[in-house]
Amino acid sequence: MREKEWDYKSPGISDDLFLRSKAGLTREEIRSIIISKARIRGGERILDVGTGSGSVSIEFALLGCDVTAVEKDEENFKIAKENIEKFGLVDKIELLLGKMEEMKLSREFDVVFFGGTDNLGKSLDNVFESVKARGRIIIAAVRLETVVEAIDMLKSRGINPEVLNVCLNKGKELGGKTALFPSYPVFLIYGEKNEKAFWNRCRAGGP
Repeated sequence: MREKEWDYKSPGISDDLFLRSKAGLTREEIRSIIISKARIRGGERILDVGTGSGSVSIEFALLGCDVTAVEKDEENFKIAKENIEKFGLVDKIELLLGKMEEMKLSREFDVVFFGGTDNLGKSLDNVFESVKARGRIIIAAVRLETVVEAIDMLKSRGINPEVLNVCLNKGKELGGKTALFPSYPVFLIYGEKNEKAFWNRCRAGGP
């Protein structure tokens, strides 16, 4: 039995419906944007790398996607497992404990989302061949160095990435009135896999 229900089709599940891992929680507004950039029709296969609390995986699963979620931290893994069970999505989300760069993948994916960016290059190397042609790769980052790294890595694989910077300010009570409280900016770097461009670059001597 779920403690609380999310009875809507729209993404952006209220943050307070999730248990939070020590990795924190991808905020509901950011999750909604991530889903929009994935261009979901329903039935897609999703790989969520560094799932943390599992919130992004849960959003995808509720839209009818089959999700594989990877988490290397045992404490985060347990929280993600509890959240997945809470939303009744055990049959829609395969939760794996381990490092993405060391995992063997046996299926292809329509969308790969990187919520965790440790060892991003090695992780992307490991998953890239498992991304379908015209599949989408989405990377979330909060550090500027990671943004630059993500752009370079996608370009080196024949992807011309788009970059979106999201800055949120939420109204909260302050002295009986309303003030805006900012949260740290999040960058989304995303694009579509172009098989032909990637192999042309490889033949030209690129990475």
